[in-house]
Amino acid sequence: MGKYSSAQTDIFNLLNQLKSDVRVFPNNFKGEKGDPPFVRVTIVPSGPPLNASSLSGVLLVEIFTAWGEGPDSSTNIADKLDKHLQYKSVGQTQLFNSSMDRQERDKDNQALSRTIYSLPFSHFGVN
Repeated sequence: MGKYSSAQTDIFNLLNQLKSDVRVFPNNFKGEKGDPPFVRVTIVPSGPPLNASSLSGVLLVEIFTAWGEGPDSSTNIADKLDKHLQYKSVGQTQLFNSSMDRQERDKDNQALSRTIYSLPFSHFGVN
């Protein structure tokens, strides 16, 4: 398995632990997501690798809640994400310190509020 596939598998293994707390969808999921809250996940490889088998990047998690609920719902979900993801390691991938940026209404669905939660990660491959 290559470094991109391996890092994705590691990260999705950690995200599977969230199923009891929040519904998780990959960024290209086209099916019905149901009522909020839910999160949409994008893995963005970026940054200089340590070697040809390693990579670094950012895990972007869009938190969707019902518009008008206030900030508590997205904040509580971000806290749950921290519990499951922040400073965790699985396989050859380690996640680091999180950050959260409140957005406003989702541009595609005005009934949803969107908050961006992100975590940098490193995948340590071996040459």
